[in-house]
Amino acid sequence: MLAARCRQLVAMIEDLSLHGVTARLAGLLLDQATQPDAPALTRAQMAARLGTVREMVSRSLRELEQDGLIRLEGARIVIADRAGLARRAER
Repeated sequence: MLAARCRQLVAMIEDLSLHGVTARLAGLLLDQATQPDAPALTRAQMAARLGTVREMVSRSLRELEQDGLIRLEGARIVIADRAGLARRAER
């Protein structure tokens, strides 16, 4: 269990240091989409998970929407292009 937690922390550190906010947000959205029973996250909660501020999450969401990868429907986020979002998460 300790080794699994260490691997998780190393992956988190790599993600924070190697990927921008928009790429990390794309990954978070994909992760959330694979967990249908997971509670919806607020922008503040997303920011906390991504190691950034709510304003950057809002900017990144708008960027992903402009690129046609997601649709914002009020507080709901709909993934419009899962493959494109996955490519964005790898950046």
